[in-house]
Formats: sequence, structure tokens, C-alpha cells
Amino acid sequence: MRWPLILIALVGGLILWDQFANEGAYTAHVERSFREASLDMPGGGGWTPPTVTVNRDAFKP
Repeated sequence: MRWPLILIALVGGLILWDQFANEGAYTAHVERSFREASLDMPGGGGWTPPTVTVNRDAFKP
């Protein structure tokens, strides 16, 4: 149980340091890289919800 708490404390400390001492430069870079990666994914415009399509020819007699 100690390791998850230590990890949470380290991540929280990194975020607080970045906000107060580093003017948010690190987290801004991480957010930008996630946005750029989502644009490189299939679909091009980022994430879109999945859609269900129906083949109407299957219902013809």
C-alpha cells in the first residue's frame, strides 16, 4: 500500500512544482504532445465516438 501512495505523492509533487516553479511548461508540453498524437491517429480530427452502421441490402427479400 505504500508504493501507490508514494507514486501519487511524487506525481502530485511534480504537478505542483510545474505549476508554481516552472509556470506550467512541462504539463503544457505533455498536453500538446497528446493533442498532436490524437491528430496522427486514423480519423485525423482526434477521437470520435464509435458509430453503428447497418447494411440495408441485408434486409431486402
